[in-house]
Amino acid sequence: MPHPLLALVLSLTSTLGAAPSPGLAVKYEPAGSPRAEQAKKLLEDSGALKTKIKLPKPVKVVARDCDDAKATWDGAERRITICYSLVDKVHRTLTGISQTEEADARTTTRRIDAALTVLFHHQLGHALGAMNGLPDGEGQADQLAALTLLSDAPKRVVAAAEARHLLAGHAGIDHLSGVEESATFACLLYGADPAKYGRIAQGGWVPAERAPNCADEYNRVKSAIGSM
Repeated sequence: MPHPLLALVLSLTSTLGAAPSPGLAVKYEPAGSPRAEQAKKLLEDSGALKTKIKLPKPVKVVARDCDDAKATWDGAERRITICYSLVDKVHRTLTGISQTEEADARTTTRRIDAALTVLFHHQLGHALGAMNGLPDGEGQADQLAALTLLSDAPKRVVAAAEARHLLAGHAGIDHLSGVEESATFACLLYGADPAKYGRIAQGGWVPAERAPNCADEYNRVKSAIGSM
């Protein structure tokens, strides 16, 4: 019998038309500076903190001012925290990249929204893993993030792989930095449906030599979660 978390992830596509999860309470705390206020608006407008996933227990999501640019999961409080300073860092970094590439405003917005969605789903991965008794860790949270993102926000999958690839070489962007981590995340997304998400391989966001094996990687992750 599959692990209940796997059953939850695999059944998400049948619940996407339902109301947002009643187990998720999102709060945007007041911003303490013009830059934080801009970040708050970016996060709200992105819709990144919305999900239709049915959570096993209530979870609080708090967006707030913080001293550090980070996103965290507090298991004792069952609380996800997204810092405006991290949102600002993602915004400024991706905007700078887009300006260098002479990308249009629509492309920049799509990248930023997707990156913020990945941040949320990574923390949601920590939450779901903890509440279902899975071993915690950044790799585990990333795997769960890929699975939930695929079911919860399929229209952002390609942009998510692109945004994370663009941020991979920039240090200090919590949960979005790291070339190897970015390639693994992109591989899982691509492997879920290579035909539908072919742009991930075409864009080079997953290494060319790895792309043919991504479907197997994706299936192994699903099986591993189911066996835990």
